[in-house]
Order: sequence, then structure tokens, then C-alpha cells
Amino acid sequence: MSSAPVRYEPHEKPPHPLAAGLGAQVVVLMVTGVMVTPLVVSRAAGLDPAATAWVVFAALLASGLSTWLQTLRIGTVGGGFALFVGSNVAFVGVATSAIDGGGLPLLGTLVVVSALSCFVFTTQMGAMRRILTPAVGGMTLMLMSLSVAPVVWKLLKKVPPEFADTDLPGMLAIATLIPIVLISLFAGPLLRLWAPLVGVAVGSVVAWQLGMIDPAPVLAAPWIGAPQASWPGLDLEFGASFWALLPAFLLISLVGCIETYADGIAVQRSSYREPRPIDFRSVQGAINADGVGSAVAGLLGTVPNTVYSMSVGIVDLTRVAARRVGYWGGLFLILLAFSPKIAAVIAAMPSPVAAAYILMILVLLFGHGLRMVTEEPLGFEAGIAVCLGFWLGVGFQGGFMFNERLPEWAQLFLSNGTTSGGITAILLMALLSMRHRARDRISVPLSPDSLGPLRSVVESFCKRLGWDSRAENRVMLAAEEALVFLLHNRSRSGDTKPTQLQVRLRDVDGEAEIEYVSAPADSNIESALASLPEQQESVDLESELSLRLLRGMTRELRHMQYHGVDYLMIRIDSATR
Repeated sequence: MSSAPVRYEPHEKPPHPLAAGLGAQVVVLMVTGVMVTPLVVSRAAGLDPAATAWVVFAALLASGLSTWLQTLRIGTVGGGFALFVGSNVAFVGVATSAIDGGGLPLLGTLVVVSALSCFVFTTQMGAMRRILTPAVGGMTLMLMSLSVAPVVWKLLKKVPPEFADTDLPGMLAIATLIPIVLISLFAGPLLRLWAPLVGVAVGSVVAWQLGMIDPAPVLAAPWIGAPQASWPGLDLEFGASFWALLPAFLLISLVGCIETYADGIAVQRSSYREPRPIDFRSVQGAINADGVGSAVAGLLGTVPNTVYSMSVGIVDLTRVAARRVGYWGGLFLILLAFSPKIAAVIAAMPSPVAAAYILMILVLLFGHGLRMVTEEPLGFEAGIAVCLGFWLGVGFQGGFMFNERLPEWAQLFLSNGTTSGGITAILLMALLSMRHRARDRISVPLSPDSLGPLRSVVESFCKRLGWDSRAENRVMLAAEEALVFLLHNRSRSGDTKPTQLQVRLRDVDGEAEIEYVSAPADSNIESALASLPEQQESVDLESELSLRLLRGMTRELRHMQYHGVDYLMIRIDSATR
């Protein structure tokens, strides 16, 4: 990450020529991925050229509209940052199966319905944070990469009959992969962003020189126009194919939520001159925008979309985080949708070139999943849940888990490794969460009268663990000061409505973890701690004293604010100092 200061924060307005130039640069980098993913799905499913043109057109249009949604932040939809959106390669395998099972109408219905899971995820994001962990998401992403691989292997050999018994398919794949790999390994950060585009260009040029590409359709296509195919509609019969594929669509959508969760956090860390606590309401908005954008894609009859992580990389490189860049980028994506010439260029790409491109993306996704699994220390129990889910997914995907002995509906349901492995890991993590549920908890009104019940539950917690009086006093004082700050924050907001407060205490590796769950607060405690002056100069002595005591006594303090609920977590070492 660059150490240079941010030139333009999200709310600031750079000159339009600068914003338009940066928006165009990002679009050039990502447009190949936006268009190749629906192209690969269409070819793998055997769609005719007119239907393929529609799927690519709809993908570009949906990506542009979704990029606007991310940037605008309308209510609870949108992150409010320049997050660019494109086709989600994770859906290549299941999207192909959907078209095989019911055509584009079935694909559209599955995409729309599965997009609703994004809203379920955000409403329960705080509650599910111990179940849908990055490790579970990473494992599911790795399984998804494996499930898409068979589509890639078939496309590598899909060439016109006159080239079928030649070495040309392998040559094109190698010609595409070598530039991508070399640039990714040896080039600088800026040039690496261009690696996929360079690889596709080299592979296509080799194919053209060898006579595999017919330039006539590209030359005949107009620069401006709309696809000739009509809207495919939706399949509302909800037959067997719908129910068999829906779990896989839902799980991959949830993985997309976890990825956007990570992108929403990363872009906030890169977009401001001074560090700020993470605004989880903005993260929820980014995930909701993913859901709306994917629903739009489904209604249009194309593959779902998702935030592209290169959005964060571009901010790191350019130091421009202004929303205006996202507005221009979304506009360019929409304009490209109405250019049949651009679509014809992508459609002319030979299948081995497209397959090599997708293969490299799958390699990166698999690696991203591996990093997500190891992002946090993976304990023994969570490791069992994640690793067992992975291998059961591989087993069901390959048909080795006595699939033939299962009922027909179960075979359809579990034969997709993403579904079987993901569900296994989620169920095991849910069981672990129930096992480690806080035994010491209370629900009380957020009022000064609740100090007494809070003291009682802290005393019971410390006695149950056998901690001495000095450790108990530390935990007691920290718990009280956290409650005092919440009370002061509420009185300062002028809110007089009755509010419930849930307090949960856990023993985490010899430390006391206290979690307060309450209605949203106006200010963030982490921000308040960061803004404390070195000397006690504030006239607001009550609030400042609580903050200083909390800062001195806690090992860790996090204030996670979501739409409708706040989570304040403090961790106190039981040892006395």
C-alpha cells in the first residue's frame, strides 16, 4: 500500500476530467472480466449467438447500474465508496447448469431469489459473525473454484472442427497464460492490474494469426446499438431444477457477501487521510447493493455481479477515493453495453483463450479463499469444521460419497461440492457457536439502575472461573465504565425511549470478553478514544474519565455499529498489573 496521503476522500470532488480518466482506466481493466464470464457461461451452455449477445449486454448494463448503487448510498443500499461491480466468475458452474436445466429464464429466477440472501445476511451480520467466518467463506470459495474447473477443461478443447485434431487449442491456452503469469510474478503493482487484459490480447492475436478468428462479424457490427434478442423472462414454475440448484446459488451468494464485507472494510482503510473506525453500516450498504445489483442482473437475464477487489487496489495506487470516479465508471459501463462492436470483439475470442483467462481467475480465487481461511488463527475445532466441509464437498462433487445410495433429491442437492461442503461447515460452526455460547448473560434496561445486576453477573462470572479479587475488580471496573459511557452517550443524544441492553461474558483464553448489545449509538467509542487529548482538557469530564479508564484497563475494545444494533466488545486480561 502506498504511504502517500489520500488526495481526494470519498466526499471530495476532484476535477471531472481527472475523475473521468480514472473511471475509464478502471473500466478498461475490468471490462474483460465483466464480458468474458457471461460469454463463457453462454458457450458452455450452448446458447445461440443472439442469446449470447443479450447475456453480455445485460451483464454490462447491470454492472454499470450496480456501480452507481454502490457509490450513491441510498438509505441502507450502497457503501458510499467508489466500488466497481462486475460479473461474478464464481457462478460460472452453477449458471451453466441453470441454463442447461431451464434456459435463461431459470437462470434469471435463481439469481433474483438468491440475491435476497444478501439482505438476510446484512440484517443478521452481527449475530452470524461467529458462524459465517472468513474461514468458512474461504473454504466455500475454494470449493467453488474446483466446481467451475470442469467447465474450463471442456472449453479448452472447444474449437471449430477443422482445428479439433491439432495442437492449436493448447498453444492458444499457453499463449494466454504465459503473459498473465509472467506479469503477475515479475511486474510492479500497477502493471499487474493489466495482466489479464494483456494475456487475452496476446492469445487472441495468436489465434487471429493462425486463422481461428473471423474478423468479418467484428467489422460488420455497429458502434452503437442494442442486441437483437429480446428479454428472456423469468421461470416462475419453481420445478425440480430450481430447488436442486438454489442451495448452491445461495451459498455462493453468501460467499460473495463475505468477500464484499472484506472489500467494504478494506476500501474504508484506504480512503481517508486519518485512520477511522470501520463503519459497518457502510459495509452493510455495500452488501445490500450487491444484492440489488444481482437482482437487477437476474431480471435482465444474466449472471450475478459482485464488487471487484481491484477497486481497493486502484485507490491504493492513485490515492483518489472520490465517489465521482465511481459515477463516471458506472456511466462508461452502461455506454459500453450499447456498443455491439465491443461485444463482437469479445465474442470473437476463441474458447481456449477465454478458458485460460477464467482458469487464471480461478487460481486467484482459490488463493484468495486460502488467505481467507488463514486470515485469523484457526483453532482445532473450527479447523475440523472447515477442513471436513472441504473434503466432503470434494467427495460429493466427485461422486465418491455413496451418492447413488441417496434419494434422487439428495443427489441433486449434494452433488454440487459448493453446496455439500458449505452446508457441512456452516452446520458445524453453528454447533460450535451454541457450545461456546456465553453462560453468563443478562438483559436489562439501559439505565443507571442496571449497574446492580451488571455487578452481580460479573461477580458470578469471576467466581465460576476461580479468579481472585484483584482480577474481579479489574473486570468489574471495566464493565461499569463501559456501561457509564453508553449511558452518557444515550443521554447526550436526547433519546428518552426505553432501550434494552444485553450483556454477555465469555472466558477467551484466560481473558474476560464482555459484549454489550444495544440500540445504535450516535458516536463510536473507538473514535472517541482516538480523539482524546493527551492532557485532560475537556469540560466533559465524566465521559472522558470513562474513556481513559477503559483505554487503560482493556486489552482490546471494538465498537461495531450496524443498522439497528450496536456491538461493543471489551476484553480484559485477568492477570493483575
